[in-house]
Amino acid sequence: MGKSGYLLLTNLILNICFREKLLEWIKYTQSNTEWMKSASMASKFRVQGNEKFKKCDDAGSLAFYTKSVVNAPRDSEELSLALANRSAALFHLGAYQECLRDIALALQSGYPTSLHYKLYLRRSQCLSILNRHKEEVEALQSAQKCLELTRNMSLSKKSSIERDIELALSEASSQLSIGSIQSASDGSEVSCIPVLTYGENQRFAYASAALDLRYTEEQGRHVVANRDVKMGDTLFVERPYAFVVLPDQYRAHCHNCCASYTAPVPCWECTLALYCSEACRQESWDLYHQWECHGGLELLHSIGIAHLGLRVVLKSGSLPTLKDFFTKLQESGSQLQDTYGDKQYNYKAVYQLVSHLDDMKLEDLFQYTMTACMLTLYLCHYTDYFKVEENSLSPDELLQDRKSVVCLVGAMILRHIAQLVCNGHAITKLDRTFPENENKEVWTERQVRIATAIYPSASMMNHSCDPNIINSFYNQYLIVRACKDISKGEEVFNCYGPHFRHMGSQERQEALRSQYFFICTCRPCSLSGQQDFQERFSALLCPKCSGPLLEGSESSRHMTCSDCGHSASISGLIENAFQAHALFNEGVVALDTGDIKQALKKFEACWYLRQQCLYRSHKDLTTCVDQLAKCYSMLGDYGRSVECLLLILPAVEEQFGSNSIEVANELQKLSDVMICDISDHSLGSAAYLEKHKKATECVQRAKRIFELHYGIWNTGLQDILYKEGQLEQMVM
Repeated sequence: MGKSGYLLLTNLILNICFREKLLEWIKYTQSNTEWMKSASMASKFRVQGNEKFKKCDDAGSLAFYTKSVVNAPRDSEELSLALANRSAALFHLGAYQECLRDIALALQSGYPTSLHYKLYLRRSQCLSILNRHKEEVEALQSAQKCLELTRNMSLSKKSSIERDIELALSEASSQLSIGSIQSASDGSEVSCIPVLTYGENQRFAYASAALDLRYTEEQGRHVVANRDVKMGDTLFVERPYAFVVLPDQYRAHCHNCCASYTAPVPCWECTLALYCSEACRQESWDLYHQWECHGGLELLHSIGIAHLGLRVVLKSGSLPTLKDFFTKLQESGSQLQDTYGDKQYNYKAVYQLVSHLDDMKLEDLFQYTMTACMLTLYLCHYTDYFKVEENSLSPDELLQDRKSVVCLVGAMILRHIAQLVCNGHAITKLDRTFPENENKEVWTERQVRIATAIYPSASMMNHSCDPNIINSFYNQYLIVRACKDISKGEEVFNCYGPHFRHMGSQERQEALRSQYFFICTCRPCSLSGQQDFQERFSALLCPKCSGPLLEGSESSRHMTCSDCGHSASISGLIENAFQAHALFNEGVVALDTGDIKQALKKFEACWYLRQQCLYRSHKDLTTCVDQLAKCYSMLGDYGRSVECLLLILPAVEEQFGSNSIEVANELQKLSDVMICDISDHSLGSAAYLEKHKKATECVQRAKRIFELHYGIWNTGLQDILYKEGQLEQMVM
């Protein structure tokens, strides 16, 4: 790491005055006790869940039972009751695997013996539905034994339950004897993770064999194709070295693997860390959470990406392992290795990522160093992380030793914080929402940030504002596919965020220079015709060739077309644009108040004016047509709605590219309305068949794009596959 950063860190961490100020801040954040378990809170939430369950609100009861599970102390009766009740809600919701897990956890947590038979009966019902009849018989037999031990029950009720168990046993045994097919859903999840095209690279961890890692003074480390690569080929499938779920996603995604869950398994000690399984909970505790628990996450929430810097160090092994690694690193020097990355222990690949500590502004360096000092003090004073030190010194004694492992750990945290500024990846997920007051033909999608992660192999790709790969995520896994054909010997480029289809040239350069410390010279940044690309979609209309008026002239009342060079007066165009804007706002108000016909009238007038003054792919023009399509759809005129959505497609293709996810989303929306339009025509008629053909073409194109960007786990692709089947049924 940079010498200036290390010297600053050691001076700050050993300065008594500075140290006391940081410890005061840590103590303040630790005073928040929201992370603590509470039997009374667990009981309160369980009672609220019971009320919802009585009203057959299974989803509502699940939410309260989960709060009860999260707040209940470890191995308490309250925890067992919450788990048992949640298993009932899960059964009613059809979440049978989660139900079985909660039943097992309730029994392990001390669920009252007199009620064990209830859980075994519920277990048998789940297993029956899953066609796991051998286990069903075992569960029913356990229910019988537990019922025999139950004392406080009327004889008639007990006899009734015994008869029910006998009937269920008879049925299960019958199914078992005829060899009923065992369900494949036995708890093991079918993996959606794609396979690397051309096989695994033995010298480049997580990369395809089609890639080589190269080094030059000018480009640094970079990735090159060693053969022709086709669009859609999978080039990286990488598990992160470490990641942290963002605080606003704690209640939706596993703290350890980033998977979404229905009924989370909570940390044993705190209410913040939630998991998809017991295995994830145990792994998380062993690797890092034991040092982040007991209020630590409250502190870590306040420091952003620095939390991941700490997580990297914690996941890198025990203190002896870290010291041994650092010793070997110093002995080997900076010589290049034949291989990069190791799936078993990938810390070296992370450590060798560029940190740019010596390139940073002093104020940024001081901030990162101060944060690293605070995290080191937190480990010293609020965890047992340093307990393995041979000297068994007190925290203050450790800090007085300038050569101690404490400063080494602090330096590593600082290095990783700085690396993450340039190498951190945002794990994202596509989120779809349906407005409550509108029909299902109208929906919106957006990328939601789930977590921040570090992928050392994928970090080897250099940046281009027009990349030839696309990234997607399946839980914690990063999947990199070629979005264009890549020739042998051609460099593989990622986009670090500033994409020429989403951001102007000057803004891109500023972003890359401030965060990544380089000036981009990629094709969109170098070619004069590409530098004003974004301006096309906010341009006025050239009266001569219908191109975009972009460049200014000597007069402020004239602009020049970037396509034909014609200079045109813009006063009339601007006047029409203002009138159209007023009409659009009136249409929005009418739509909000439910007057769809009036909204349609306003949007049609707006569209007419905007066609006269705005470039054909202007954002305002496409937004207006989209509102027209919405109005027609809400009025049931699906044919006109389809016509409007077809007008939008060329503009979306021009701005984002023909294989972009934005085009796929438009095709998704279009296919929804097309299917509704088909249903308005007589089965087998010429119009029906023609519209069916076009809808099928639309769905097939959307499918190809979604498959390029995502995998079968993606809801957009799942919807398209459903519609593909739906269209097949419509011609049978």
